[in-house]
Amino acid sequence: MTEYLERYTINISEKISQKPSDYKVFGREKEVAAVITSLLRRTKNNPILVGEPGVGKTAILEGLALEILNGTVPARLKSLTVRSLELSSLMNEQDGNFIFKLRQIIEELKENKELILLFIDEFHTVVGTGSQEGNALDAGNILKPALARGDVQIIGATTLDEFHEYIETDGALERRLQPIMVAEPTIPEAIRILESAKKIYESFHGVNISSAAVEQAVALSVRYITDRFLPDKAFDLIDEAATVVSANSADTVSEKDIAEVLKRRTGIPVTTILQGDEDRIQGLKEKLKERVKGQDEAIEAVVDAVEIGWAGLQDENKPISSFLFLGASGVGKTELAKALAEALFDDENAMIRLDMSEYSSKKDIVKLIGDRETRSKGYLTESVKRKPYSVILIDEIEKGEGTIHNLFLQILDDGRLTDATGRLISFKNTIVIMTSNTGSKEIIENFEIKGSFKEMSERDKEQFRESVDIELETEFRPEFLNRIENTVIFNLLERDTIEEIVLKNLFNLEKKMEKQNLTLSYEPELVVYLADAGTSVKKGARPLARLMKKKIIAPVSSRKLRLPVGGSYNFHISVLGEKPTRKGQTERRTLDFDITELPISV
Repeated sequence: MTEYLERYTINISEKISQKPSDYKVFGREKEVAAVITSLLRRTKNNPILVGEPGVGKTAILEGLALEILNGTVPARLKSLTVRSLELSSLMNEQDGNFIFKLRQIIEELKENKELILLFIDEFHTVVGTGSQEGNALDAGNILKPALARGDVQIIGATTLDEFHEYIETDGALERRLQPIMVAEPTIPEAIRILESAKKIYESFHGVNISSAAVEQAVALSVRYITDRFLPDKAFDLIDEAATVVSANSADTVSEKDIAEVLKRRTGIPVTTILQGDEDRIQGLKEKLKERVKGQDEAIEAVVDAVEIGWAGLQDENKPISSFLFLGASGVGKTELAKALAEALFDDENAMIRLDMSEYSSKKDIVKLIGDRETRSKGYLTESVKRKPYSVILIDEIEKGEGTIHNLFLQILDDGRLTDATGRLISFKNTIVIMTSNTGSKEIIENFEIKGSFKEMSERDKEQFRESVDIELETEFRPEFLNRIENTVIFNLLERDTIEEIVLKNLFNLEKKMEKQNLTLSYEPELVVYLADAGTSVKKGARPLARLMKKKIIAPVSSRKLRLPVGGSYNFHISVLGEKPTRKGQTERRTLDFDITELPISV
């Protein structure tokens, strides 16, 4: 009699037997074989599939059930029927107590051990489920004795985080289980899985799915759907695109159909989604120069290195490229990193920023990779897991502790990092940028004596780089410096560059004001005033933002709030007073704001 199994579990074998072609497993043959091996062991013969949601844990179970149906398993397993239990189905108190029902199921499993194999998804829920106030008895405590004696055999499935949090902390339960890790497939593996399985979707929707659409579904899901995992998220795109194509009476799912699905989900234009790597690289130099002023040599070095990485000529097991940006404060190091993130990955926020002053102690490593004991997640590993296509900006790398440097050395060398929970995080699609103030003194002195890089002879440039290298070698270990592919030295800002930055900032302010029905005009002297008062050799252009906020944005905002609502106004800024004639003289220039109401256009 299997009254309780019949009532509360699902017969997976029967479901698969009705349409076996839908349940053939692709690309998980090793994991299915590992489950079979575990089931045949004398001890620890209860396999538990551990992996992120969507990587194919249930598919492995279904693949096993199909092999049993086909008779392609060892003799001891051929008579098994696979059934699935959801513990939540036992929670209804109207048809009996949870503990009673679970005990009955276990008794029936004992009586039919050679005939029934039970699968429990979300296996971590056995810990705590069914316990009542003042009673420590839960599903786990009922199951453990039966597993320990070998009375029943089960297969579980759970995520890596939940395995660590619930099962590893219960030693008696963990000892009865054999973890089988189910990793997320790589992009090539996911493409092979989808290519093999697409005929199921073609048959269901009555459409053809092109190989290009399959490749695009995998690539775009990795780039844009960062909170889910392969192959599930790619299958999801294929399924939805095929649904739309079929509904529109078309016959083939194309790359554009995949992009249209993503557009509806993310709002990103199809042209941007379909933009290839070559398109992103084209015009990269111009895009960066438009945003970062006065650093043409640095930009050219960055573009050359990125083109090598993007062309596939870089070591495929390393990040796309790695840089050490050297230069004084406020010369555009961070701005170039942001501009690169926006140009290559569609969003300047596709940048993971680490301030090394927060990682100056050996114990701070847990902030980056997580802490297994406290079950906290690491900022770096979690960020890259969510945004695999990103720029990693490591500010003031010299302030990081030596152990932290070793961590980055591993990333630069292997293109991957293992977090505190044992999860392997790939850095292959990242660009690693480190900044340092090391050598700033030499850069400033060189500028004062010989001017900017473009004015220097090749010999002077070589001598200067050698002096900077000597400074770097006193700060960093040789093996760390040798892993960094590109060292880029930033110019100090010259007068014409400073004025370009002022004009760019004023233009950005105009765009913001337009959204508030305001326009901005100004006398040429304003640019001169801001360039004089908002920059310095040591601080670069960084004080400019503070000066503009204090002298322009705050006064404009204050006056705007006192204007009648609904009108449109022009703010004209003039400079009153004379420019100081000698260094150190007090700045006496002030700004005057003239506000004019504009006619309402019909």
